[in-house]
Amino acid sequence: MKVYIWVHKSDAISGTVTDYNYTRPYHDRNDEWVQVSISVDDFAQLEDISKPEENLFKDEEAMIFERNPDTGEVKSRKPGDYENTKPVDNVEYYKIHRSDSWRVSQYNRNRDANDQIDDVDDIDQNNVPFGD
Repeated sequence: MKVYIWVHKSDAISGTVTDYNYTRPYHDRNDEWVQVSISVDDFAQLEDISKPEENLFKDEEAMIFERNPDTGEVKSRKPGDYENTKPVDNVEYYKIHRSDSWRVSQYNRNRDANDQIDDVDDIDQNNVPFGD
């Protein structure tokens, strides 16, 4: 029995398959992919090769931030860890998640041109969530 897969033509020329698809890739606009037939054993070897998934958040530790609607207190925790929550200072929370330019753009959104601001210091503290 043979298995048909689509490989990049450079892989077909070199004889080493680094990436393959079961159907012709949609992004193949210049006939860069070719269909090849391989044995079942070769296909099993391709499937057994584990490709490590790239961690897009390797610079950051995944954290979940939750705010108590009654007290306004913000706590952080790791995903799935409901026992070990840590209180987060509101200022620290906004330094992590809200840049000054973001806050200015949110303040200016849906406002008349004469009511818009240029600097985050111009925002009235009563308009900032968790403002003291």
